[in-house]
Amino acid sequence: MTRKAIKYDAINLSQGYPEYPTPDTIIEKANQAIQSGENQYSITWGDRRLREALADKFMEFNDVEYDPETEITITCGASESIMATMLGLLNDGDEVVLFQPFYENYVPSVRMASGRPIFTTIDKDMGIDFEEIKEMINKKTKMVFINTPHNPTGKVFSKEELKFFRDICVDNDILAVTDEMYEHIIFEGEHVSLASIDEMRERTITISGFSKAYAVSGWRVGYSAAPAEIMKSIRKAHDYMTVCSPTPFQSAAINALDLPSDYYSEMLDYYKKARDFVYDKLQRSELIPVIPDGAYYMMAYLDDIDMSDKEYADYLVKEKGVAVVPGSSFYSEGGEDMVRFCFSQKMEDLSEAMDRLLG
Repeated sequence: MTRKAIKYDAINLSQGYPEYPTPDTIIEKANQAIQSGENQYSITWGDRRLREALADKFMEFNDVEYDPETEITITCGASESIMATMLGLLNDGDEVVLFQPFYENYVPSVRMASGRPIFTTIDKDMGIDFEEIKEMINKKTKMVFINTPHNPTGKVFSKEELKFFRDICVDNDILAVTDEMYEHIIFEGEHVSLASIDEMRERTITISGFSKAYAVSGWRVGYSAAPAEIMKSIRKAHDYMTVCSPTPFQSAAINALDLPSDYYSEMLDYYKKARDFVYDKLQRSELIPVIPDGAYYMMAYLDDIDMSDKEYADYLVKEKGVAVVPGSSFYSEGGEDMVRFCFSQKMEDLSEAMDRLLG
């Protein structure tokens, strides 16, 4: 859809890149790192200083303790962390429980590692089917994959829901992978890391990165944390895929972790205003939007529109000059009754996009 947005000169509300201003201090630090010669490979697992800073962050924000030497790895974005985790831990035919709608990289990562994705669905009311998930677990199940806050629905998994997965994992001796990329963008509820729940640290791989919270998606600095024995396998895959994340941007990421608390509150306020604005405008359209609790995406249903998701997305980009993502892009089967809007763009662009859509 980004290519179509360029072709039709449309406002791009499809791709999830943030237009919130990147903090000047970390841009300056990246420039300093380049000028001072930090332009060669870092150690494969990442700059030791960054891993130490992340260990402090995990303890203070996520309430989980990790050894920076053996249990934290810096990767080329969270997407590489996901791929390294699958390649490092899955064997042929291992099953991975995934929620749909899903972030587009999850399924290919599982399949490229010779795993088999098994799907359960988040419903329109952000509910999950506990009984269905219990029935899906079998001897081939290797892990469950949870994304909270969730892309594309904006669901924030509650502590009670995460305890259900704790019980599933412990009772069946399986692993959990959590993608927590949007952990700082929560409007309702609170962020809980699955690894912080009793008995889960030893069987959870936690993945996140700097792209969204600090508006540096092009820097490609992500990370994963896991117990040392699990991390050994992830690091083997990571080493042969990318060697290391970009060195000067790792240095700047250390500085990002030192930003004051008001940076996060101001960013959240910015996205909340954008969310509320888009939701209000979409309620005036033929679409039926669902307000998200976290992240910066909004699903909207096509119940009163006589088009499929792909037809409607093509109509919007060609006739209205607004690019969105067809819902079926996030499903193995289904999703033809919805589209996804991204509201991480500048307010003036969001305003123009809504004027076009409603005009």
